[in-house]
Amino acid sequence: MTAAILLAVGALALLVLEVFLVSFGMLAIVAITCGVGSAVVAFGISTMFGWTMLGILIVGGPICVVGAFKVLPHIPFGRRLYLDPPRANSAKNELDRLLGRIGTAVTALRPAGTVLLDGEPVDVVSDGDLIQAGQSVKVVEVSGNRVRVQAHQPDQARQTDQTES
Repeated sequence: MTAAILLAVGALALLVLEVFLVSFGMLAIVAITCGVGSAVVAFGISTMFGWTMLGILIVGGPICVVGAFKVLPHIPFGRRLYLDPPRANSAKNELDRLLGRIGTAVTALRPAGTVLLDGEPVDVVSDGDLIQAGQSVKVVEVSGNRVRVQAHQPDQARQTDQTES
């Protein structure tokens, strides 16, 4: 009886080790062999004990594996194995702050090019109009990772503000 219990505990322990160690399935094969051996020894003792051990192995095996996977990200070794989850909309939030900003075209926008906004180069798209390098532009739309700009005339902005007042 002790041998059957030890083989079953060994099988479950080897399944947990399979999650933590890279053995390319060798530990799982040994665990299955121990589990089968445990069931054979248990059935040799009594049929009821055999079915009990088999049930424990069939239910306990997946529970041990799932439990090991749940514990893995919380231990130092496991944290090094997992990548950090992506931050949702981090690029969108970063680009949304550019809406309404005024910058200078670094390259000619035909219609795509680079604009200097807040001292940072940003890839943008114009409305289709050719905008020369060095010309002032204003961000009019941010959609996903696409930044749309229009040519900006500082004098027009002042005149528009004065007519609206």
